[in-house]
Amino acid sequence: MLILNLSSLFFSITIFLLIPVLPIYLYRDLGASEQEVGLIIPLTFLTSAFLRIPSSLRIRRRISQVLVLGLALNALAIMGYGISWDLLSFALFRILHGLALAINYTLLLTVAGMIAEFGGTERAITSYTAALALGFWVGPLVGIILRGMAELRYVMFATALLGAVATALAIPLLKSCRPREEDIAGKGVLSIKDVLKPPNILLALVYLSFSLASGAIFAYGPLKAKLEFGLTDQLILLFFLAYYFTAFIVRLFLLKSKRLLESFGLNKLIMFGLLASALGILITGLSQSLSLFGLGLFLAGLAHGLIFPLTASAVALTTPIQLRILGNSFHLTSFDIGSLTGSTMASMLVGFMPISYSLAALSISPLLGLLALRKLSNSEALKPQ
Repeated sequence: MLILNLSSLFFSITIFLLIPVLPIYLYRDLGASEQEVGLIIPLTFLTSAFLRIPSSLRIRRRISQVLVLGLALNALAIMGYGISWDLLSFALFRILHGLALAINYTLLLTVAGMIAEFGGTERAITSYTAALALGFWVGPLVGIILRGMAELRYVMFATALLGAVATALAIPLLKSCRPREEDIAGKGVLSIKDVLKPPNILLALVYLSFSLASGAIFAYGPLKAKLEFGLTDQLILLFFLAYYFTAFIVRLFLLKSKRLLESFGLNKLIMFGLLASALGILITGLSQSLSLFGLGLFLAGLAHGLIFPLTASAVALTTPIQLRILGNSFHLTSFDIGSLTGSTMASMLVGFMPISYSLAALSISPLLGLLALRKLSNSEALKPQ
């Protein structure tokens, strides 16, 4: 589990180091307009949404080998950002990055469940998501340091090297995962219908509603900070470091405090996360001061720390092991679609109103997730384990 967590950590660092700076890199270094930023950034999620489920239907053997390949593609795509000379070339590497994320997030989550001890699936998944969340804030912290030393283009190259480290760390998993891969492979032909059960669909809708808001924040939070508050690149990274550090602390607390889950249950904790997400993007959008902007990001980060590990654990508990890759893929695709749609909707709204109001308007999306959550209130998936 330590090897998986270390590889996941370096992979996560590469992703979350870039999230706050890619919109600025596009806008300032490559000359994109505000609307073009909102259309190009989500190309990764668009690609991932289209490819995640088809690829999971094919990846039933050699899981660890495909994971290593996916991590290598992640490093290659980030290198491509650094060598991009215009918006088209950047967009092509953004699409390649989507393929890498479609593979990596699904298989890392699947491998976490594969190598878990009997009865320890929830703990293993929470441990894995905590490693990802550590990268949430270490990534922006590393970005602050790198940005102080070099221009953004060279920051891309340094980040690609961190992606190569993640790839190298995953190589030992080739041996440790082999005994369980036959269980995952199973027999017969799989279909997406195998995982289209009410609990999985409703959990995906909950995750989708959250990701609509988070996708808008990722695309336009940095631009709001730059254009309305005049923050430097490093200060923008610092604010998003606080966002991700909050998510990390929440996931670490979930890992260490079993009593919390037993006392409240998945249902109430997910509900709290959705409410925090709605309030967070509302305050972030309407904020007229840096203190309120920071408060909004704090609440959004709190939601980010809760929603994924809780919904992913529920999916793992309700999905047989031979369907785990497909179940995880279906669930993660809801995040891709939500992030893509949230960013695109915000981009469309920016054509008619300021960034602030565009972000605030999307606070409705996590509240809609409460409707799906209500349907799940009596499900076994959401009862304390």
